[in-house]
Amino acid sequence: MAGPMFFAWIADAISFDPLVHAVEDEQILSLQLSQQETEFASLEITLKNNGAGLLGPGRMQWCWLSWDDGETVVPLFLGRLIAVPEQIEGEAYSLQFAARPSDFDDRKKALAETLKQLPFYDRVWIAADEEDLDVAIATRGADWHIDRVSHEVTITDHLQGEDGLIAIGGNHIYDQMSIAYGDKPATSAAIEATLTWKQTGKGTIDVSRRIYDASRAAKSIYNYPGSNVIASLTSDGLKADWPKGGTSLDGGWTVNNDTYVEDADKNTFNYYTFDVTYFGYASDSTATENSAEAFFATYTEYTAKFPVVPLKQVTKFDWAADRSRTETLRCTMYAAIQPLVVAPDDTEITEEITLSAPDTVTEADDAGVMPIGDQRRASYLDTDRGRASAEYVMLLARARLRSRARAVEVHCRVPWSLGIGATLRKSASVDDARLPGGTVRGKITDYKIVAGPEGWYCDLTLGCAIGYGGTVAPDPGAGSWAELDYSGADYQDTVGGQSGVPTDDIVYSNLSETTIDDDGVDLIALDATTAVETLTISNGLGDQAEAVFVALDPVETLKGIPTLVCLQLVPLTGQEFETVFTPAIEPLPIPQTINLEA
Repeated sequence: MAGPMFFAWIADAISFDPLVHAVEDEQILSLQLSQQETEFASLEITLKNNGAGLLGPGRMQWCWLSWDDGETVVPLFLGRLIAVPEQIEGEAYSLQFAARPSDFDDRKKALAETLKQLPFYDRVWIAADEEDLDVAIATRGADWHIDRVSHEVTITDHLQGEDGLIAIGGNHIYDQMSIAYGDKPATSAAIEATLTWKQTGKGTIDVSRRIYDASRAAKSIYNYPGSNVIASLTSDGLKADWPKGGTSLDGGWTVNNDTYVEDADKNTFNYYTFDVTYFGYASDSTATENSAEAFFATYTEYTAKFPVVPLKQVTKFDWAADRSRTETLRCTMYAAIQPLVVAPDDTEITEEITLSAPDTVTEADDAGVMPIGDQRRASYLDTDRGRASAEYVMLLARARLRSRARAVEVHCRVPWSLGIGATLRKSASVDDARLPGGTVRGKITDYKIVAGPEGWYCDLTLGCAIGYGGTVAPDPGAGSWAELDYSGADYQDTVGGQSGVPTDDIVYSNLSETTIDDDGVDLIALDATTAVETLTISNGLGDQAEAVFVALDPVETLKGIPTLVCLQLVPLTGQEFETVFTPAIEPLPIPQTINLEA
């Protein structure tokens, strides 16, 4: 075979050294070096049969293939023998090698670990025991790539090559070029991603001061704000009915064990009596005449002495919240693409992105951090971490739309010297009047580098995206009370603002503008003010004193008006809340690497 091609057997995958490996250990008759997306590069090579056993003891299984381009020796392939000939044809036999690193699995896993970064990888949506490494690149719109020379494991974008462009222009074989249209692309992706979790929390509130204030409003005579002392003419009844520590109440509440009520220290607080004079029947009267004098002789003047006892109270309640929360991201992402088929009954294709994750926002992630941060929060998606979870789902939709937008394939044959640098991390541009718009610039998805009796050449397949190109940028919105240029967004809320994703091609309306389904109970700020729905004292000291003062029978009257402390706490268990976030997403720009409308 013509040309300075070198083949060297090696014991293991070692670095290329032209002084050592630019040798002809075998006589090459023909070869085909090829690679398709997600696959290892392979070398199918036909050698002259020299009679040596391929599987003998100590026989080397690796090879270096290289080529002298006239200026330097270029390494083309490093691989291991994976197939030996089952039969010999004449004086030749064929071997097959694969550019698969011995430690490929470890390399792939190591790379996957570096790619597990928000928002591209999110444990909220991915099970902790998920072992499929492809999940690490599911949102990136990329495939794994293994370099045929260095064996470096990387990823490569579906639409655009990271390692540059091979400018073919018109330097290709005219009769070997063709164009093919693939599956119809998706025009949109419908997102329905649901998170469920339990909003929980624990704490203690002290309503002692609030009861004291209510007692003061009810005319308590003890004005010592820090003492929490209350007063009543029916103090014994209050002490008997005061809530006991450990008592379970409705709505997630329990009486704290520090709760008590007792007579206040007599050395600190004065004890009083409220005296009421009234007329009553004289039980020892002996009058028998039916006359006014006899009638009044049967009644006498009494004085009722009602003790006013200061009661020292400490009243606390423990709370344990347990509320069901559901948040759903429901939106549609549209791809800005050219129509592949124009027909009256043309049906648009929609990708379905449906995810569901129970309780993951309250479980520690790989770093030991709970995504929601504080389980008392009423919303997850309306947090910085929650927005990353929403963006993960949008990135999934982006990846699928971009992949399906590569709907046209162009096949061409180019000279060996031009195609020898082809890899799946490069793009290539081809000019030809038969192509739409006269030119394409596609991602290399498949290459075959051939050398043999029929010639030296390279066959390339280019995947072309049918987008319109362009860019998008988020609108910061308007300030709620001043221009953003004046005060910035850190000092005020914004209205109508948008957020962007690190890929710089997804823009969506801010999730913070969604109203959270809630009952107004903020577990984070729950205290003696917010936890109490109502607190009233009926028949307080003032009302009791007034009633018995005018009563015909003060003692009997007081029995019917005991002081009542009525406290209603907000319910913290059993509620179910569901919030649906429906952000508007700007149309997704898709690169234009072929113009079907030209």
